[in-house]
Amino acid sequence: MAVFNYKAREKDGTIVSGTIEAPERRLAMQRLQAKGLSPVTLKEGATGTPSALARLGERAKALRSNRSEKDGNGNSQKTRGAKSERVGLLILKRLMELHGSGLPVGDSIRILSQRLSDKEQRATAQTLWRDLSEGSTLAGAMSRQARCFPSSISYVIEAGEATGNLGPILSKVIDYLEEKEAIRKKMIASMVYPAFICTVAIAVVILFMTVLLPQIQGMLDRLGGEMTWSARILIDGSSFIAQIGPFFLLGLIIGIIGFQQWRRSESGLGHTDSWLLKVPLLGKIFYLGELFQVGNLISTLLESGINTTETLRLTERTVKNTKLRERFNTARGQVNEGLSIAQAFQRNQFMPDLAVDILTVGENTGNLAHSMNEITKGFRNELTARLTKLTTLVSTGALICAFILVALIAMGIVTSVFQVSRSLS
Repeated sequence: MAVFNYKAREKDGTIVSGTIEAPERRLAMQRLQAKGLSPVTLKEGATGTPSALARLGERAKALRSNRSEKDGNGNSQKTRGAKSERVGLLILKRLMELHGSGLPVGDSIRILSQRLSDKEQRATAQTLWRDLSEGSTLAGAMSRQARCFPSSISYVIEAGEATGNLGPILSKVIDYLEEKEAIRKKMIASMVYPAFICTVAIAVVILFMTVLLPQIQGMLDRLGGEMTWSARILIDGSSFIAQIGPFFLLGLIIGIIGFQQWRRSESGLGHTDSWLLKVPLLGKIFYLGELFQVGNLISTLLESGINTTETLRLTERTVKNTKLRERFNTARGQVNEGLSIAQAFQRNQFMPDLAVDILTVGENTGNLAHSMNEITKGFRNELTARLTKLTTLVSTGALICAFILVALIAMGIVTSVFQVSRSLS
């Protein structure tokens, strides 16, 4: 009989640890769940002096575990493609359909690993099923697939498993990811037209500079004419860009690499996160994006029966901006000392005053989850409005630049033709 060391979460969110005997890991997991515990870690205890091969295997397993934890919290994988997150969203939808029909989560993942037609989705589901069959929780398995399931999602799933209320949690997670996907698609769609106009304008400029303008210039040289001021601006501008372009590009690349290296440091990350919140228009968008995620997560956890202390602890891990995370951490400590959430958020300037007022009403009426849900809707609407304003400004600026380029080229062509005609006559 093997002895397993475990760390598990009770129904009230309390973390407990101990040992349990079982023939294998899966049975140990089942015995813990039968006691009402949600396993966080489960490792087989040493029963004797391990061999060199066993020690080597344990070290390799520890390295894989550390790599997985880094991938999960975003320290080693900063970029998660939208395509991978889309794969995760589709898997969650299929999981919700199967689990909602009465199938356990493990059987649902097993069926998905066999029936999904998309190769990437099936491979992800197969990895999830392999981790589940080895005794991992669904949240733990998802945390090892950080490209498809962001850390904020795995934390919410962890809370759902701890309370045995996974169905509503999955529904809220899917709604959140769909809203995030809709906002991203809206931004991309609004940028397609100005990007097309700018591309056409740049193509026209290149055609004029490389084909038409040299011919006109050669003709005027043969006839003894002079280039017009508009054509001269284009020629001098292109010469200036050709001279400083390589140096500017090299400097830009070096600057970007240096900035990325500096941002990886603790000091650089703190300074850049503080600057991001102060950038005109963009800073407010970053701020509202964080508040939207925080509000959505808090309302979801509270509605699932998680106590306030555990809800704030899980939510803090999902705040990406270091300055906002510092404010949230201070507010969480004050809440643990007896202060209300609304007062703590107001003291640390974590949320706007109007949102704090709504939170105060929710705490006074005992309906904090509903108030937080209403606040989240307000954050979403304001975020959508500001994104629309941003895309409108960018689109307008792109169109104006394209119009100026095309107008300058058209003026250069027309005046050059007039100059050639005047020289001929």
